[in-house]
Amino acid sequence: MAERKVQALLRAGASVHVISPAVTPRLALLAARKKIDLTPRAYRPGDLGGPAAGRVKRPRGVRLVFAATNSPETQRSVCKDAEKIGALVNAADDARESDFLVPASFAQGDLQVAISTSGASPALARRLRRQLQLTLGREYRAYLQFLREARKHVMATVPDAAHRAKIFRKLSGAQMMDWSGKGAPRSAAQNVKGKEQVKRQNAKGKTQK
Repeated sequence: MAERKVQALLRAGASVHVISPAVTPRLALLAARKKIDLTPRAYRPGDLGGPAAGRVKRPRGVRLVFAATNSPETQRSVCKDAEKIGALVNAADDARESDFLVPASFAQGDLQVAISTSGASPALARRLRRQLQLTLGREYRAYLQFLREARKHVMATVPDAAHRAKIFRKLSGAQMMDWSGKGAPRSAAQNVKGKEQVKRQNAKGKTQK
């Protein structure tokens, strides 16, 4: 669990400090490569700051604290120290003691999916995440890249906002996923745009009659 949180924080550009007597091989590698700071021992009161500080090399301006130990006493100590320095804390064992919750999340390229049970069942959130990862597979990476390029073309060539909205709805339809593997975004956008123009012209003709 700590490894997943650390990796997510690093992707977000955070400076990460881990205090733990044992870490996973990946976390040990990150520490060896100076990607994270690591203090290889149990947490001690004051490690985040305050009068007992100075025992560990702390990053400046601690903003987020994750308490994920198997000791209720240590959990309370971490939460108390975080409050003293004005940092937000997430207690893995108690949502009520947390200032924020971390949803179970995953990404497929530009697609970002997050699931939260508001602390009721992190295990369920993880199970739902795994199910959605199977449903929203890697094909969505190419599909979203396709939609991004198609959107650029439509924005540059269709001045009418209402007309653009209709084209975007068509492009996001389930049947359009085939285009991500068969056709270029510009061709797909041109195809949908042409069909919409024909429909508009037909509707205009009926109105005139």
